[in-house]
Amino acid sequence: MRRKITWIWIAWLTTFALALFCVSIVVKGVLRDRRVGEPVLSLDLARPSDWRSSPFRVWGSSTYTLFISSVNWDSTFAGAPLGAELEVVVSSPSGKPVFQRTYAPRSTGLVLPINYGDSHLADVSLRDWPVRRYTLAARVLAPDEHFKTAQSALKLYKQRSDPGMGGLMNYVMILPAAVFMGLAVIAAVSLARAGKRVPIVLTSVVSAVLLAFIAT
Repeated sequence: MRRKITWIWIAWLTTFALALFCVSIVVKGVLRDRRVGEPVLSLDLARPSDWRSSPFRVWGSSTYTLFISSVNWDSTFAGAPLGAELEVVVSSPSGKPVFQRTYAPRSTGLVLPINYGDSHLADVSLRDWPVRRYTLAARVLAPDEHFKTAQSALKLYKQRSDPGMGGLMNYVMILPAAVFMGLAVIAAVSLARAGKRVPIVLTSVVSAVLLAFIAT
Protein backbone atom coordinates (compact mmCIF):
# COMPACT_ATOMS: atom_id res chain seq x y z
CA MET A 1 0.00 0.00 0.00
CA ARG A 2 2.80 2.39 0.91
CA ARG A 3 4.52 1.69 -2.40
CA LYS A 4 1.28 2.41 -4.27
CA ILE A 5 0.92 5.75 -2.48
CA THR A 6 4.52 6.59 -3.41
CA TRP A 7 3.81 6.00 -7.09
CA ILE A 8 0.65 8.11 -6.89
CA TRP A 9 2.72 10.91 -5.30
CA ILE A 10 5.20 10.66 -8.17
CA ALA A 11 2.37 10.71 -10.73
CA TRP A 12 0.77 13.74 -9.09
CA LEU A 13 4.03 15.68 -8.78
CA THR A 14 4.95 14.99 -12.41
CA THR A 15 1.58 15.85 -13.96
CA PHE A 16 1.05 18.83 -11.67
CA ALA A 17 4.49 20.25 -12.52
CA LEU A 18 3.85 19.81 -16.25
CA ALA A 19 0.44 21.45 -15.89
CA LEU A 20 1.99 24.42 -14.05
CA PHE A 21 4.57 24.80 -16.80
CA CYS A 22 1.90 24.84 -19.50
CA VAL A 23 -0.32 27.21 -17.53
CA SER A 24 2.61 29.63 -17.04
CA ILE A 25 3.06 29.80 -20.83
CA VAL A 26 -0.65 30.51 -21.32
CA VAL A 27 -0.65 33.22 -18.64
CA LYS A 28 2.44 34.83 -20.17
CA GLY A 29 0.73 35.08 -23.54
CA VAL A 30 -2.46 36.53 -22.07
CA LEU A 31 -0.57 39.17 -20.09
CA ARG A 32 1.46 40.11 -23.17
CA ASP A 33 -1.50 40.41 -25.53
CA ARG A 34 -3.69 42.29 -23.06
CA ARG A 35 -0.90 44.76 -22.30
CA VAL A 36 -1.36 44.27 -18.57
CA GLY A 37 0.42 46.97 -16.58
CA GLU A 38 0.81 49.37 -19.53
CA PRO A 39 -1.03 52.67 -18.93
CA VAL A 40 -4.12 53.76 -20.87
CA LEU A 41 -5.91 57.07 -20.26
CA SER A 42 -9.45 57.61 -21.52
CA LEU A 43 -9.90 61.15 -22.85
CA ASP A 44 -12.94 63.19 -23.80
CA LEU A 45 -11.44 65.33 -26.53
CA ALA A 46 -14.65 67.33 -26.93
CA ARG A 47 -14.31 68.91 -23.48
CA PRO A 48 -11.50 70.63 -21.58
CA SER A 49 -10.35 68.54 -18.64
CA ASP A 50 -8.13 68.64 -15.60
CA TRP A 51 -5.22 66.23 -15.23
CA ARG A 52 -6.00 62.54 -15.59
CA SER A 53 -3.34 60.03 -14.61
CA SER A 54 -2.51 56.33 -14.65
CA PRO A 55 0.36 54.75 -12.66
CA PHE A 56 2.56 52.02 -14.11
CA ARG A 57 5.77 50.14 -13.36
CA VAL A 58 8.92 49.93 -15.45
CA TRP A 59 10.54 46.52 -15.71
CA GLY A 60 14.19 47.09 -16.56
CA SER A 61 15.14 49.11 -19.63
CA SER A 62 12.50 49.55 -22.33
CA THR A 63 11.33 51.94 -25.01
CA TYR A 64 7.65 52.86 -24.94
CA THR A 65 5.46 54.15 -27.75
CA LEU A 66 3.13 57.00 -26.84
CA PHE A 67 0.12 57.23 -29.13
CA ILE A 68 -3.43 58.51 -29.20
CA SER A 69 -6.36 56.50 -30.55
CA SER A 70 -10.05 57.00 -31.27
CA VAL A 71 -12.99 54.72 -32.00
CA ASN A 72 -15.88 56.37 -33.85
CA TRP A 73 -18.97 55.14 -35.73
CA ASP A 74 -20.44 58.53 -36.72
CA SER A 75 -19.39 59.58 -40.22
CA THR A 76 -20.56 63.20 -39.89
CA PHE A 77 -17.10 64.68 -39.30
CA ALA A 78 -15.02 61.67 -40.30
CA GLY A 79 -11.60 62.66 -41.62
CA ALA A 80 -11.43 65.86 -39.58
CA PRO A 81 -7.98 66.34 -38.00
CA LEU A 82 -7.88 66.58 -34.23
CA GLY A 83 -8.18 70.25 -33.30
CA ALA A 84 -7.80 69.75 -29.56
CA GLU A 85 -4.75 70.92 -27.60
CA LEU A 86 -3.24 68.35 -25.23
CA GLU A 87 -0.56 68.34 -22.59
CA VAL A 88 1.10 65.01 -21.79
CA VAL A 89 3.55 64.22 -18.98
CA VAL A 90 5.36 61.04 -17.98
CA SER A 91 6.67 61.43 -14.44
CA SER A 92 9.28 59.46 -12.50
CA PRO A 93 8.51 58.06 -9.01
CA SER A 94 9.95 61.27 -7.52
CA GLY A 95 7.42 63.33 -9.51
CA LYS A 96 10.03 64.74 -11.91
CA PRO A 97 8.89 64.77 -15.56
CA VAL A 98 10.92 62.47 -17.80
CA PHE A 99 8.76 63.43 -20.78
CA GLN A 100 6.55 66.49 -21.18
CA ARG A 101 5.02 67.93 -24.30
CA THR A 102 2.10 70.09 -25.36
CA TYR A 103 0.44 69.13 -28.65
CA ALA A 104 -1.06 72.06 -30.47
CA PRO A 105 -4.26 71.70 -32.51
CA ARG A 106 -3.78 69.56 -35.64
CA SER A 107 -0.28 68.53 -34.55
CA THR A 108 -1.01 64.98 -33.36
CA GLY A 109 -1.73 63.56 -36.82
CA LEU A 110 -4.95 61.94 -35.58
CA VAL A 111 -8.07 62.29 -37.73
CA LEU A 112 -11.59 61.31 -36.73
CA PRO A 113 -11.94 57.76 -38.08
CA ILE A 114 -14.84 55.65 -39.18
CA ASN A 115 -14.10 52.65 -36.96
CA TYR A 116 -10.61 52.91 -35.40
CA GLY A 117 -7.66 55.22 -35.88
CA ASP A 118 -4.49 56.12 -34.00
CA SER A 119 -1.42 58.30 -34.32
CA HIS A 120 2.12 58.01 -32.99
CA LEU A 121 3.10 60.87 -30.68
CA ALA A 122 6.55 60.00 -29.31
CA ASP A 123 8.97 57.30 -28.18
CA VAL A 124 9.92 57.35 -24.50
CA SER A 125 12.90 55.41 -23.11
CA LEU A 126 12.60 54.37 -19.47
CA ARG A 127 14.76 52.32 -17.15
CA ASP A 128 13.95 51.36 -13.56
CA TRP A 129 12.89 48.62 -11.14
CA PRO A 130 9.23 47.54 -10.83
CA VAL A 131 9.13 48.42 -7.12
CA ARG A 132 8.80 52.08 -8.16
CA ARG A 133 5.81 53.59 -9.94
CA TYR A 134 5.84 56.03 -12.84
CA THR A 135 2.82 58.06 -13.93
CA LEU A 136 1.29 58.88 -17.30
CA ALA A 137 -0.80 62.05 -17.07
CA ALA A 138 -2.63 64.19 -19.60
CA ARG A 139 -5.16 66.99 -19.83
CA VAL A 140 -7.22 68.60 -22.60
CA LEU A 141 -6.40 72.31 -22.76
CA ALA A 142 -8.62 73.15 -25.73
CA PRO A 143 -11.38 70.78 -26.91
CA ASP A 144 -12.51 69.72 -30.37
CA GLU A 145 -16.28 69.22 -30.66
CA HIS A 146 -15.81 67.14 -33.81
CA PHE A 147 -14.62 64.32 -31.52
CA LYS A 148 -17.72 64.30 -29.30
CA THR A 149 -18.87 61.02 -30.84
CA ALA A 150 -15.49 59.32 -30.43
CA GLN A 151 -14.07 57.26 -27.60
CA SER A 152 -10.45 58.34 -27.36
CA ALA A 153 -7.48 57.21 -25.30
CA LEU A 154 -3.84 58.02 -24.73
CA LYS A 155 -1.68 54.89 -24.52
CA LEU A 156 1.90 54.19 -23.52
CA TYR A 157 2.81 50.73 -24.82
CA LYS A 158 6.11 48.94 -24.43
CA GLN A 159 7.82 48.22 -27.73
CA ARG A 160 8.33 44.51 -28.29
CA SER A 161 9.09 42.16 -31.14
CA ASP A 162 6.14 40.62 -32.93
CA PRO A 163 5.91 36.95 -31.91
CA GLY A 164 4.15 36.12 -35.17
CA MET A 165 2.72 32.62 -35.43
CA GLY A 166 4.89 31.64 -32.48
CA GLY A 167 2.61 33.70 -30.27
CA LEU A 168 -0.19 31.21 -30.90
CA MET A 169 1.77 28.61 -28.95
CA ASN A 170 0.90 30.51 -25.79
CA TYR A 171 -2.73 29.59 -26.38
CA VAL A 172 -2.21 26.13 -27.88
CA MET A 173 -0.51 25.16 -24.60
CA ILE A 174 -3.86 25.36 -22.86
CA LEU A 175 -4.69 21.92 -24.33
CA PRO A 176 -1.78 20.00 -22.73
CA ALA A 177 -2.31 22.07 -19.58
CA ALA A 178 -5.88 20.78 -19.36
CA VAL A 179 -4.77 17.18 -20.01
CA PHE A 180 -2.01 17.25 -17.40
CA MET A 181 -4.26 18.98 -14.91
CA GLY A 182 -6.94 16.35 -15.43
CA LEU A 183 -4.41 13.60 -14.69
CA ALA A 184 -3.18 15.55 -11.66
CA VAL A 185 -6.76 15.79 -10.38
CA ILE A 186 -7.17 12.02 -10.64
CA ALA A 187 -3.95 11.45 -8.70
CA ALA A 188 -4.86 14.15 -6.15
CA VAL A 189 -8.26 12.53 -5.49
CA SER A 190 -6.53 9.20 -4.82
CA LEU A 191 -4.15 10.89 -2.39
CA ALA A 192 -7.03 12.71 -0.70
CA ARG A 193 -8.74 9.38 -0.07
CA ALA A 194 -5.53 8.26 1.62
CA GLY A 195 -5.62 11.29 3.90
CA LYS A 196 -3.28 13.55 1.90
CA ARG A 197 -5.23 16.79 1.46
CA VAL A 198 -2.55 19.19 0.14
CA PRO A 199 -2.47 17.83 -3.46
CA ILE A 200 -6.22 18.12 -3.91
CA VAL A 201 -6.21 21.71 -2.60
CA LEU A 202 -3.32 22.83 -4.86
CA THR A 203 -4.74 21.03 -7.87
CA SER A 204 -8.16 22.58 -7.32
CA VAL A 205 -6.75 26.10 -7.13
CA VAL A 206 -4.70 25.77 -10.33
CA SER A 207 -7.63 24.06 -12.09
CA ALA A 208 -9.82 27.05 -11.20
CA VAL A 209 -7.23 29.42 -12.67
CA LEU A 210 -7.00 27.35 -15.84
CA LEU A 211 -10.78 27.28 -16.23
CA ALA A 212 -10.90 31.06 -15.77
CA PHE A 213 -8.44 31.57 -18.62
CA ILE A 214 -10.36 29.16 -20.84
CA ALA A 215 -13.57 31.08 -20.10
CA THR A 216 -12.00 34.42 -21.03
